[in-house]
This record gives sequence, C-alpha cells and structure tokens, in this order.
Amino acid sequence: MIKYKAAPEYANAKTAVWWDMNCCPVPEGYDAGRVRPSIEGALKELGYYGPVTITAMGDLTEAHPHFLQRLSSTGILVQHAITDWLPTLVFSDLMEFKRNNPPPATIMLISEILEGKLEFPLSRNQQIQSGYNLFLASSSGGSMVRLHVTADWRWKTLLEAAADSVSQDTTTTRSYVLRKCSSSTLSSFVCRACKFTGLSVASFTSHLSSEGHKKTDKEEKEKFSEPDFSPFITVKMNDQAAPEYVNSKTTVWWDMDTCPLPDGYDARRVRPSIEGALKDLGYYGPVTINCMGNLKNAHPHVLQGLSSTGILVQHNTRVGLYIYHDLRMSKYDNPPPATIMIISDEVEPVLSLFVSMDQQRSYYNLVLARTFTPPSMSRLCHTAEWLWQTLLARSPETTSCVLPNSASSFLCRSCDFTSLSVTDFTRHLSSEEHKKEERDRGGGEGEGEGEGEGEGEGEGEGEGEGEGEGEGEDSDSDSDSDSDSDSDSDSDEESMAKASPLGVAAHDNLKPSTKINGCTSV
Repeated sequence: MIKYKAAPEYANAKTAVWWDMNCCPVPEGYDAGRVRPSIEGALKELGYYGPVTITAMGDLTEAHPHFLQRLSSTGILVQHAITDWLPTLVFSDLMEFKRNNPPPATIMLISEILEGKLEFPLSRNQQIQSGYNLFLASSSGGSMVRLHVTADWRWKTLLEAAADSVSQDTTTTRSYVLRKCSSSTLSSFVCRACKFTGLSVASFTSHLSSEGHKKTDKEEKEKFSEPDFSPFITVKMNDQAAPEYVNSKTTVWWDMDTCPLPDGYDARRVRPSIEGALKDLGYYGPVTINCMGNLKNAHPHVLQGLSSTGILVQHNTRVGLYIYHDLRMSKYDNPPPATIMIISDEVEPVLSLFVSMDQQRSYYNLVLARTFTPPSMSRLCHTAEWLWQTLLARSPETTSCVLPNSASSFLCRSCDFTSLSVTDFTRHLSSEEHKKEERDRGGGEGEGEGEGEGEGEGEGEGEGEGEGEGEGEDSDSDSDSDSDSDSDSDSDEESMAKASPLGVAAHDNLKPSTKINGCTSV
C-alpha cells in the first residue's frame, strides 16, 4: 500500500471524496455516522487538514432510512445513481470540481468498478490538468495501478483503523456528529436519475419508492451508452508552443533501433531537422539530444556525424528502459517548464504506461516522433507528433550545422565505457571484454532503479507485504543512483515497474487493454 505524507501545498488544501457505496459498502453493524470521521482521520494521519467534501453514490432503493440519515447527519451528500452511470457521473463531478477548484487540491476515489472505466481517461486528464493529488480506496486496496497516487487504502481497514483513532464509543461519535451538523450545510439527498433534491430522508425515500422514479430509473437504464470522455482527455496537436515553453530547455531521447536513419542520409542533418521541427512550433530554447540503440554494427562515419553536432551517442540493448531511467533523472536536474521529446516506435504499451504515471506526478510538455501513425489514443498526453521520415526530410541538404566547439561523446551503457573518439568507441564495441559483459548480462544491460519494492526516503510510510517504506513526493530520488542493483534478467517492464513511484506493484497488477470510445487503450 502507498501512503506518502502530505506535501506542504496540500496540507490545508481542499479534498473532494467520491464514494461508490455499491462496491465499497459500510460493513454490517458499522455506524454510518463514523464514515466521515474515519475518512478525515485517515487524511489527518498523513497531514491533510483542509476541508473535506464527501459524495456517497450508489443504488439506494433498498437502503434503510436510518442508515441514510446517519450519513447525511455528518455532512455527506447522499446520491442515488444507476450503477452503469456511476463512472460517468463521478467523472463529470470530478471535472466540475477541477473547474471550480484550481490546484493544489486532493481527489479521493473510493470504488472498485470505477477502475476499469476511469483509469485511462483520468490518467490523461491528470496530465492535462496537473496539480491534483490523487487518493484511492477499494475493497482490495492497491487498485488503479496505472494512475499515480500518493495514498491508497483497503476500505474496511480504513474504516476500522481511522475510526478507532476518532473514538470507539457512541458518546464521542454522537458529539462528533453534532459538531458536524452545527458547522455544515443542511442535509442533502439527490436522485441523479430524476434530478430530484430533498432536504429530508423521508422525502428522499418517498421519492425513490414512487412510480415516477421507478419509470425514470428504468428508462435511464435502457438508454445507457458508453460515456464519451474525449472533451476532457484530448489536446490540440502541433499547436504553437505555450509561452512558458518558448525559451525553455528541450531534451530529446531518440531510439535508433526503431527509428533509424534512411540509407544514405547525412547524419549531420539530424540535429537541424529536429531543431527545425521544434522551431516551426515556436520552441527556441536549447536542445539536448541523446541517441540510443544497439550500435555494434553502426558505421563509424554515421556515429561521428551524429556526435559532431553535439548529439550524445549511446550503445545499449534496452532502449525503452534507459529512456525511462534517463527521463526521470533529467527531471531532477531540469525543473519545469521544460519539454521532453521521445523518438521511438516502441512508446506503446510499456513505456507510455510508466511515463504517463511520471507525467501525472510532475508534468512536462511532451512531444513524440515515430515512423507510423498509431491506431488508437495513447495514454500519454502529448502536444505535438511527427512522422520520423517527414521530420528528417524537412532539413535542407547542408552540413553547416556542425558544432566546431562540441566535444564528441560516446557511451556504452553495458560497460559504463565513455570515449571522446569514435575509433576508441567502435574498438570497444568489438572487444572481447565488451562481448563478455553483454553475454554475462544476458544479451542486454538492465539499469533499473531502486532496491526492493517501492523503497525511498522522505516522510511517508509504505505498508503491506514486501512493499517497503517510502516517504514524501521525492521518495525515489536516491534509489536512482543505485541503478545497477536490479537483476539483468528482468524484463524492461519489470525494471520500469521497480523504477516507478509505485514499485513492483505497477508490474504485478497490470491489467489487460481497455476499450474507450471504440479505441483500445494500452
């Protein structure tokens, strides 16, 4: 389980909670009046002291009036909603909350079924509208691993543990309810199917048992259709750079294995091609380019041409893993605003998953290039995209882009070998020492991050079996320096999972593809 202490900007900020009562019900015999203090107690344990609004949603046609009254008496907004419509209603409410409450703020979702429906659109929206902290609670705990969260709970454990910290006796619970009633708005009950609002539990339950409600409820169920989240998860592509990115730094990671140079292409044209494409969109800041790939058969003339323009040339056989590792390390050295460019045909499905979680955590402008147009929407929210062939073709036939004062730089990530000479670099790649190192590594080097599962430093705590401890928003920064500690037999997916803020749970709990609006999200 993940539990990070509140960052300073969230300590007194507002928290909005949406609770799906269908799949996360109150345990039998549990006093519904203790739900709010339980939730608020869990938040306060992590340092969240701001105002909390709670919306409880579900099929309430069979709910006991006393139960509903106890919830409402503590200021919880009680809403009847058709089960199939719950994800749509929650997402709509969440977007309304973001419109009315600029960051910083915290969002908490208590549900099971929302996971499959909302994790893809919410992961994109959290990149588009960044700055919102996200909490999750579910009956099993650790849900929605494709979202960046700073805390999650098992619902039953939250109710029991947090309620214990408030009070176990009914006297204290009753006084808590009275304090809440005196300081909150009037009790409120809503039927989302009929747009009915009531101030008393009697009028609400009377409405739910009425023939008019039953008729509307049936009609709403029959006309249900999959929600269209596209207005909240799409961005205008290849638009001009936002003002904050015009002169900021751009860092490029280029996968030479999947996006190679065309035969006969002058390698010295790559940098001006990339910089020209960026300038066309108004990006005029400094550009750093890292090219990566299996370079053992690359021609020295090509490598020298690339390096002569200031491109860092790197040999490795696990490009996706190194892009993710270097991208995360780069964020520590280059705070936003800044732009990230990834040139690769293998962004989907694994790299996009882990980069999107990191983008939800700390947003950077993202642009992509690849050799094909993907058939479905990526979970990565990016503002520009090019076909690699088209991008390269835009540069004029010239070699005037050579940087006379740039020092050639070559790196072998398998052996941690560096050189300023292409001759020394190619000699190293053909050496027996290098070949042995790669054989020992199983044909590919693995530079993951962190020892153990989700360990780090700061101010929070990790819970659960084998999940270690981690604290604070930057809990994984030190683990990056121990990059060679992961087993080289790990797949890129496993190594990225260990490197991610969510630890190996991000790998162990990966779900199958999800269809959103006719498109398959990966």
